[in-house]
Amino acid sequence: IAEPVDMSLPLEPARVKWFDKAKGFGFANVFGRDEDVFLHIEVLRRSGLADLQPGEAVALRVVEGKRGRMAMQVNSWEAALKDHD
Repeated sequence: IAEPVDMSLPLEPARVKWFDKAKGFGFANVFGRDEDVFLHIEVLRRSGLADLQPGEAVALRVVEGKRGRMAMQVNSWEAALKDHD
């Protein structure tokens, strides 16, 4: 999970389905896609986040992992909007 983030990947808008801080992971749904995206707590920490709430809007950089799509970067929606101003 400590791979460098490919900044050429698009930031995709998503909504958190659930996140369990104790388990250290959760899932989000990227708008317009059926498959959920895996969120790992280390990715959150690298992005400066400690926790996520169900229904929270986020922006993700997503890669295809061994077991499906996974987030390599998680930004709060507000931070993602600021980056595009």
